[in-house]
Amino acid sequence: MSVKVLHIINDLSRNGGAQRFVIDLVSPPPQGYDIRVITLEDTNDFCEELEALGVRCDVWEHLSWKEKWQALRWPDVIHGHLFPSIYLALAAFGKKRVQTEHATHNRRRDHVWMKPLELFLYWRYHVTVCITEQVKDALEDFLPQYKKHYRVIFNGVDLTKYPLNVKSQPAPDQPLRIGMVGRFHAYKDHPTVIRALAELPEHYELHFAGDGDRRDEYMALVKELGLENRVIFHGVLTDIPAFLDSLDLYVQSSSVEGFGLAAVEGMAAGLPVLASNVPGLSEVMGDERYLFELGNAHALASAIQRLCEDDSTYQIASEYAVSRCQVFTLDAFRTHYYQTYQGLVDGTVS
Repeated sequence: MSVKVLHIINDLSRNGGAQRFVIDLVSPPPQGYDIRVITLEDTNDFCEELEALGVRCDVWEHLSWKEKWQALRWPDVIHGHLFPSIYLALAAFGKKRVQTEHATHNRRRDHVWMKPLELFLYWRYHVTVCITEQVKDALEDFLPQYKKHYRVIFNGVDLTKYPLNVKSQPAPDQPLRIGMVGRFHAYKDHPTVIRALAELPEHYELHFAGDGDRRDEYMALVKELGLENRVIFHGVLTDIPAFLDSLDLYVQSSSVEGFGLAAVEGMAAGLPVLASNVPGLSEVMGDERYLFELGNAHALASAIQRLCEDDSTYQIASEYAVSRCQVFTLDAFRTHYYQTYQGLVDGTVS
């Protein structure tokens, strides 16, 4: 008899890390599991992929009341992702519930009036999976009452899509391409990378993959700094490995980051990676040499030049990246989650 797992998430945009997380988790479903997905919004950039896998995906608002009731009665385990989807899962009475804590901080924690709702939420989830130890520490500080429900499972990357080769220092007469992948959102810190570029020589370029509601603001900053010819906005890309392969250095600049999957993908591409020193992301990076102070454009510019203008330093950073990324494999990520589902059904996970 198969274990039925229902994932509930806000949307399935290619522009979001949690969305990519769900696709990696269900592609393909292991033998003995039947998977369904419900999104709160209509955006689904993975519709064809899910259909090919035989994974049914419904939009909550398109379901009738009877269909909604049947959908919530169907699974053995419900896995909630992001607010407000994690609250919808509470409507499934008598079901085993898992949620994933994707960040060290969220805006709900800033509102005192939400604390009773959060207490109820974390009480009703049988397991809350944190994507790093630092995410777990932050959650324990916020709600220590339910420590027994918290566990850590690292996100994973499909390393078979990447070369895992050490890169050579770019030739001095060629453009030096810096890149970053991520939604243009308040939790990402694209402006610091843009300002750092303004301090670098003319042959340095900046390439952004992603989109979001702050795109116009960032384009205005690029224009203000006179960098229009050196900053390229690529939009949402379907082939991230190819984009990373075109770069010489990867930067993950974030004000809040639960894990930093894009940074791991940069490492898997063999790129030296620099990241802002924030909880979650610093744990993934694992080495202070490759961290810079949040919002400090001058420190970032100096770190970029230090890496890119010395062959030995560049090669050491690339070697470290290739080694470090192999801690975060997709196989381990999927295995631990499906073991958690099975444990909830068997009663060995409470």
